[in-house]
Amino acid sequence: MAVPDSGVFMSDYSNLDPFQLSAVLKCDENVMLAAGPGSGKTHTMTQKIIHLTGSLHIDPSSILVITFTKDAALSMMNRFNKCSGFPLPVAFGTFHSVFYHMIREHGNHSGIRILLDKNKKSIAESTVRKFMGNAFLKDDPDSVRRFLHSMSVFKNSLDAEKAGLMLGSVMNASFPDMLRYYEGIRRKAGLLDFDDMVYDCLDLLKKDTLFRSKWTGRFRYILIDEFQDINPAQYETVSLLSAGDTKIFAVGDDDQSIYGFRGSDPSMIGRFMSEKNAVLMHLNTNYRSLAGIVNASLVVINENPDRIRKDLVSAKKETGTVTVSGFEDKDAQYRQILHVFDALEDKSSAAVLFRTNICMQTFASFLASENRPFSIREKSEDIFEHFIIRDIYSYLSLAYGTGDESDIKNIINKPLRHISSEALMAVPDQEAGLSKPQGADTKGFNVQAFINDLISVCMDSPCPDDSRARIHGLKCLKKDLMFMHDLSPSLAISYLLGKTGYGKYVTELAGHDQRKKEEYQKILDLTKEISSKAACMNDMTGLRTEYARAFKRSKMASASKDAIKLMTVHASKGLEFETVFIPDCNEGTFPHGKMPDNDAVSEERRIFYVAMTRAVSGLHIFYVKGLGSEPRTPSRFLCGLIK
Repeated sequence: MAVPDSGVFMSDYSNLDPFQLSAVLKCDENVMLAAGPGSGKTHTMTQKIIHLTGSLHIDPSSILVITFTKDAALSMMNRFNKCSGFPLPVAFGTFHSVFYHMIREHGNHSGIRILLDKNKKSIAESTVRKFMGNAFLKDDPDSVRRFLHSMSVFKNSLDAEKAGLMLGSVMNASFPDMLRYYEGIRRKAGLLDFDDMVYDCLDLLKKDTLFRSKWTGRFRYILIDEFQDINPAQYETVSLLSAGDTKIFAVGDDDQSIYGFRGSDPSMIGRFMSEKNAVLMHLNTNYRSLAGIVNASLVVINENPDRIRKDLVSAKKETGTVTVSGFEDKDAQYRQILHVFDALEDKSSAAVLFRTNICMQTFASFLASENRPFSIREKSEDIFEHFIIRDIYSYLSLAYGTGDESDIKNIINKPLRHISSEALMAVPDQEAGLSKPQGADTKGFNVQAFINDLISVCMDSPCPDDSRARIHGLKCLKKDLMFMHDLSPSLAISYLLGKTGYGKYVTELAGHDQRKKEEYQKILDLTKEISSKAACMNDMTGLRTEYARAFKRSKMASASKDAIKLMTVHASKGLEFETVFIPDCNEGTFPHGKMPDNDAVSEERRIFYVAMTRAVSGLHIFYVKGLGSEPRTPSRFLCGLIK
């Protein structure tokens, strides 16, 4: 293939393989570059910019490079500046930063401000109240969160029907009017959030002639990284920007599209190729993983339908290590991870990848009990601070006589018993000795006495019909706590989830959000696992305290070579490790959810593929077999791997 004459500076074409070189030199058409894992896509994109500016003498200010993260944009800019030898005015940025600056430069939009979460929630709450009423908002406080989530889905997908369905049948019909009302308040105040940076830019390109004439065709070349993660709103915005002679160089891998929950849509690749008549090119060599890992990953991903077929090969001759192992229970699985980890020469380049944050924190809890250091890469909260676990601890503390007034106030309406804050405030102060009976614990708080006082307050209510239901609920609570007092933590939690109605309450709280339902169920399962290790409340408190300490230590453990790196698969995207462990590869966990549909399974398979392809030389996949009486089903993704 002919190489162009040198300009002021030019790419070192000798460090490009034939596929990379073809992609770099293809500048006269729109290109969709299908780049498999470890195939050098960032290197190829950098050399593409060097080729455009150095060899073809394209004005650097007419080139826009869009990435999905700030770190990726900075990394590519630094690579380019190092290769060029001096900074050039190529525009690097994320979708959101690029579109935000475009909006700010336009007319009366210079004074726009970022919409803070608390203010966004306030506007959403007033919107729900206006269209659904105070009573609805009081009975369904989660409706504000659902409305905000539905708005986000709409602004990313541009699909009002899809967004409305997430609200539930009662609010669905009002969604278009609610959206208009919310947007009216937001725009009048000159506010915008993360989603609005794209949504408002698209709106201006469609409706504002001045804005459109300034930006349409402004760039001769637009390069887009991780194109598989683009959503419909981002795609339409870029499509309008590229009208005329602008050429798009899109780089991505539909097999690594794993952000469906954020609105990404791999079908945008096909739409781009069709609407822009883009040429499909490939990067087929994996420079990261050894051959055995590449081959195993292809066994998995080739099961996905409707994908761009890729003939990936490893650049390395060594096979590497790929193991798939089943264990009787989670603890046996976890101990095997430690056994293999301890034998590694390079512990600093090993990671344990999890499908969900909850699975990750379950393992972290095990490590804490074993006094093993660990680090968690992404922002993550102490799992014991999850509201469900806090609720369960409050119930247990009250049942075992170690709780206080904050515990009873925490759970009094979980499930709903219609006890008002005014009624709670009317209960006499036990510390003042007004209702402190004999046998009260050392804290001076007796939950039975408190509930008796609360019943008396309800009996004095001017609405006897309402009081009857409240009093009945309080009497049941008294009996439940007394019954739980004589049970082990494990049995007490089973009773709490079943007989008291707390389990049903948690399910109803998730509403129509399937992901929330699955998250809450995982939290309940984790609580059961923790309680199975405790003989009494002191043991439960000890486990909680030790985990809190370990979690705090984990934030400072990243520099320690002995610390085991834990992260979700999503957080591992773009990274690589010599050795990767993927535990919990069972149906219901990986793939995540019960009876997922075909589209969900395809995305779950892509997530599993991403996890596998983070490994350089060692890949260890574990699942729980269970016992003979209680067998567990391995993940369907292991069918071609289990021998």
